[in-house]
Amino acid sequence: MTTAMPITSVFYKRWAETYEELAAAADHAGRLGLRMYMGPSYQSGMRVVKENGEIEVLWNEEEGRAGLERAVQFVKDFDGAHDGLIRGMLAPERIETQTPENLIQTKRYSEELGCPIRLHAAQGSFEYNEMHRRHSMSPVQFLHSIGFLGERTAIPHAHFVPGYSGATIGEGDDLAILQETGTTVIHCPLVIGRHGDALETFARYKRRGINVAIGTDTFPPDFIQNIRTASMFSRLLERDVTDSSYADIFRAATLGGASFLGREDLGRLSPGAKADLIAIDLDGFHLGPIEDPIRTLIMSGSGRDVKLSIINGRVVMKDRLIPGLDLEEIKAKGQRYFEKMKLGYVERDYQQLGEEELFTPSFRVQK
Repeated sequence: MTTAMPITSVFYKRWAETYEELAAAADHAGRLGLRMYMGPSYQSGMRVVKENGEIEVLWNEEEGRAGLERAVQFVKDFDGAHDGLIRGMLAPERIETQTPENLIQTKRYSEELGCPIRLHAAQGSFEYNEMHRRHSMSPVQFLHSIGFLGERTAIPHAHFVPGYSGATIGEGDDLAILQETGTTVIHCPLVIGRHGDALETFARYKRRGINVAIGTDTFPPDFIQNIRTASMFSRLLERDVTDSSYADIFRAATLGGASFLGREDLGRLSPGAKADLIAIDLDGFHLGPIEDPIRTLIMSGSGRDVKLSIINGRVVMKDRLIPGLDLEEIKAKGQRYFEKMKLGYVERDYQQLGEEELFTPSFRVQK
């Protein structure tokens, strides 16, 4: 990836990302020469799992308001940093943990600051049904009703809509709303496939004129694997290959993302575009005979076949080595942090803590 919009889970955090976390990440990215759209996440509620397995949302609206203000300050402080490589964005956490007021304010700040918004929505049965319970609308319809959607707004994953095979309630044409508002859908086929879901379908969204970008939202953040998975799921559900080719989804992974960011200088090799490119080794035995290079790569390759990355004219990775980084050390640190992450999640579980420890005066459950 030469331009990234990173995301992390908040399930194991005290509440959400902090200003300091993202400031450190921005400085690391700038040092490494990565182009990033960044901003600390924020939420007004936190999902918890009850002893009987049901999910509820614990609310603390002040946390949400303070988080939004920190995110706005981050955009003001870092947008354009490191010679323009770092750009600001607003990243409210998943829709069911947001108050309508904070989402309306997010949209207002997006227009005021000229920065994009990313909000996970229409991605699962709990969220879809919960939004219907609160507002008698689908998540997409609710966002439309408060003026949140638009060309600067991107929704991962946007597959849980009325008429979706997993949706038992709801009416209306959410795809028409997404198309009419110019909202981008960030399709992350690998992670939703691991949960037994799929967009229905990439080809259908493409035919409806919706701008679709490709995301990862999981490890490994491998675009080649996600393009392959997106094509396979779409062809399977369509029972047809039309509009589900590797070329269709390759364009979503490059031009779709650039379109959402409003960047005609990204996602393509052309006069006036940024000097961003990758070189891919097609000599590996595992790739087999070379036919069309893109088709061969996506059919048989992975991100591990990339051996050179150039961002903004600077070589940031060569021969799979990143200058100044000890990847073995980073791997060991990552494993230790992962173990800490798991413990952090368990400590918040109803089955580990008594109800009196979770229901402090600063929290309330929305009934």
